[in-house]
Amino acid sequence: MKKNLKIIFVGIPDMALICLENLLKANFNIIGVVPPKKNHETYYYFSKFVLEKGLNLIEFEKSPNEKNCIDKIKALEADIGVICSYNDKLSKDFINTTKLGYINCHPSLLPYYRGAAPYFHIVNNGEKISGITLHFIDEKFDSGDIIYQEKFDLLPNETMGTIFNRTTYMLSDALIKILDKINSNEEIKRYPQPKGNFVKAPHVEGSFKINWSDDVFKIERLIRATNPFYNVWTKFRGVGVKIISASAISQKHDEKNGTIVKADNNTLLVAAGGGYLSIEVISPGTWGNFVQKDFYNIFSPKTGEIME
Repeated sequence: MKKNLKIIFVGIPDMALICLENLLKANFNIIGVVPPKKNHETYYYFSKFVLEKGLNLIEFEKSPNEKNCIDKIKALEADIGVICSYNDKLSKDFINTTKLGYINCHPSLLPYYRGAAPYFHIVNNGEKISGITLHFIDEKFDSGDIIYQEKFDLLPNETMGTIFNRTTYMLSDALIKILDKINSNEEIKRYPQPKGNFVKAPHVEGSFKINWSDDVFKIERLIRATNPFYNVWTKFRGVGVKIISASAISQKHDEKNGTIVKADNNTLLVAAGGGYLSIEVISPGTWGNFVQKDFYNIFSPKTGEIME
């Protein structure tokens, strides 16, 4: 039986696809879906998914804050809205289109890592603990009252991708819990976010050139923080190569940073600040991804060659 709560869903894949699918499986009444902008790379396949599910797609020309879009949502008389990853700041008029407002799903422990790129910054900064937050939105990004949080320990080999996967499913489960309570008319406690200068998660461009003089553990974190959505690159024989996976070895040395100090069937070691980077998966030019052994057998890197 479909649950009584009338929900407007707003989102951008991939988080939006997973959360929307799970809300439908849990029999929530999704009465309208607001997609990303038409020029967004996910617009077509997300809209197709929504229409194939027989849902009401609420489109707009340039912004969801347009009067026409707001009027369409208001006419549906929704109880509550849900936001699963969205990069438009929503106006007060938009927020007021539902009776209870909008719940946002954020993949960090707010107010820490408020912003567009929490996954990247959490790994890149070497955090040991992270989590998820559900909160009601206001007219700023990620600053409204908190209604749910859950912590987890970060693994030593955590990547941007593994955090994305873990937090997306955690958020989906938490959303169902909270919406079930609201559907049953249970009281939901709200906690204002503390004010202060907390670590932020601003947008990043997504392509990083390695500085081999940086600390080797900093380089290794950067590689994990970009995998698989962004990239970290260097040059080998004048061609750009992406480093997909690597591990850091702490060791004093006198080598020029960026120098290949060992290359064979089992090892590709490059000198960096405070140690060596052991490259495990590498992507040269447009050749695709190679594990270290295959890269060695095809390209024959030599000891003494430089990664620029």
